[in-house]
Amino acid sequence: MSLQPGPTIAELFGADDAGEFLAHWPERHYAVHRPPGALPPALRAPELASLEALACIYKGPVTFGRGARDARTVNVDAHALHLFQMGLTVYLPDIARFVPALAHWLQALEQELGLPAACSTLGAFASPRDDGVSCHFDADDVISIQLQGHKVFHVAKVDGLPYPSGQQFGPGMLPGDELYPQAGTGFPTPDNSSFERIAMAPGSVLFLPRGTWHRSVAEQDSFSISIGIRPPPAMAQLLKRLHDLLLQEPEWRRPLYEANQYEANRPAGRETLAARLDGLLEQLPKLIQQIQGADLLQPEHPPLPLKAGSRLQKVPMASLAYQQLPQRLKLSVSALDQHWAARTTLDTEVPGHLAGALAWLADTQAAFSAGDFYRRFASVAQTDKQQLLELLARCGYLRLLWYPALVT
Repeated sequence: MSLQPGPTIAELFGADDAGEFLAHWPERHYAVHRPPGALPPALRAPELASLEALACIYKGPVTFGRGARDARTVNVDAHALHLFQMGLTVYLPDIARFVPALAHWLQALEQELGLPAACSTLGAFASPRDDGVSCHFDADDVISIQLQGHKVFHVAKVDGLPYPSGQQFGPGMLPGDELYPQAGTGFPTPDNSSFERIAMAPGSVLFLPRGTWHRSVAEQDSFSISIGIRPPPAMAQLLKRLHDLLLQEPEWRRPLYEANQYEANRPAGRETLAARLDGLLEQLPKLIQQIQGADLLQPEHPPLPLKAGSRLQKVPMASLAYQQLPQRLKLSVSALDQHWAARTTLDTEVPGHLAGALAWLADTQAAFSAGDFYRRFASVAQTDKQQLLELLARCGYLRLLWYPALVT
């Protein structure tokens, strides 16, 4: 991947090792060992000074187990420090919302890695001496940062299952349903894997790609944080885009009312229903051909500035009004907020020659492309037209659509 180290990656792995990390990302594991004082300031926040400090402000779920003895874990609503003091390994799965410095730092890390926003989570692990986590692999890319104590990872690549999707899996664990289609030739096992030993001390940072066997044992009471990175796979993006297309076709929206009405004594009815579905499926290749690779990269909330192919639609319950001034127009927009309360979201002045465009925007209900709008008002300066659409999108009058239009 053609990534260049940014300041967040350089802070995490060290300026001298950031490029080497990116040479390994996202396919091969990589570890650096630096003094704990060299970690980014966000990872040295007072709330991360110890498990006790974090447990005092953490209000989320807690997972505990005895990984050195058993792969099973239990989810509870309990004080993490009490469980740790009982000799249990504890995991706090979502700490960023309780440590203000972490959320912004994690967002910056995602941006530098070229990842979609909000595809990562930050958790915390604490293991008493001689405990840890049992052997397993994750369906996330993981970055583990050691904050206190020493522990040892043993890591090896999972053979025959690149880019696993779904839940973690390992010996003694029940596989999730999503793993069965991926493991049709047999579930992976670490029995013949060659493990590498990686010793972690305060300040150590370890990257593990998804599909890496790993187990850990604490040589001292250990406290670390773990970044789980799960950007959507290509299949998830395809299913979203296909879903958006199918929603535009009434027959695909029609519920299967009859699906369970036909028993053995009325097989003809079920055959008729199956034949109707076969007819829909025959159309599917044409629908899929309408999806382009760029569509799979389209975010749920497309960014501005607009492109000619950008599509927009008026938001229901939003209203637009304008008044003629001597040389300009006074423009105001009212839209509903997240509580369904009407708010004035725009109160400004715009050039007077935009009156015709505003009248059209106030009347139209159907989705339209920015390019079509530009051509409709060809006599208006391109900059004025684009700025108007972007202004109305920002204030909630227009919704910038994220899906392609169905071509019939």
